Amino acid sequence: MSPIVAFAILPVLGGAGPTADEILASVAKSSAMRHQAVYSGSRQYSIQNLRFGKSASVKVHVTAQPSKGKQFTIVQRSGSTQLIDVVESLISSEAEASKPANAGGHAIGPSNYQATLNGSETMNGHDCWVLSLKPKEKNKYVLNGMAWVDKRSYALVRLEGTTAARVSFWVGSPHIVEEFSPVDGIWFPTRTWSKSHSAFLGVSELDIQYTEYDVKSPPKTADQGHTVEPVQDKSKSAIEARRRLTTRP
Repeated sequence: MSPIVAFAILPVLGGAGPTADEILASVAKSSAMRHQAVYSGSRQYSIQNLRFGKSASVKVHVTAQPSKGKQFTIVQRSGSTQLIDVVESLISSEAEASKPANAGGHAIGPSNYQATLNGSETMNGHDCWVLSLKPKEKNKYVLNGMAWVDKRSYALVRLEGTTAARVSFWVGSPHIVEEFSPVDGIWFPTRTWSKSHSAFLGVSELDIQYTEYDVKSPPKTADQGHTVEPVQDKSKSAIEARRRLTTRP
């Protein structure tokens, strides 16, 4: 074998893997499948405040369509009215972020992040690439942190970090951990845990459980965006639950 031929095939024999930018581009394509799917599911928000010893729970039904975006229907709520208000503010923020004009501003991909490859690691039973993520711009929808990317599907398995800007006065810039699992070939969030600090509320912890996913149709195109309709309410008193709280929890 000539030295030139041997040099040409060294990267192949050495098993050279993808670059951080290539992995990030593939993550964006994998995540786009979720945003273009028609699906529904349930969420259980559980939030507690350590300073005041208060807690609240909100159950939500979610539907998503590429042409309409996400609809949130609040099925049940209980506990501190102020903490309920915090959860509903987060839901409204997610709805706003998924509007077509805003959807591209928070996607995990090269347009919003710089990435560094930190090697490989097994996460939740999946062989993953580990990326450090640095947002290109500061806003409340992007994270400074880490991503674990499944080597086979290039889907997010785990995302962890701190928001690049304050989410709100109530929660500051929370530290967030989000885990994903495949459902009918599409990777969806299964759990989100966050811990936040604010001057007024002190430390608060939020746990979101995602269940009952029903994927009604697969993605069709790669560039469809989301629109979002207002939060709907099936509980007995929408006016009471939506009022802004002005007292402590």
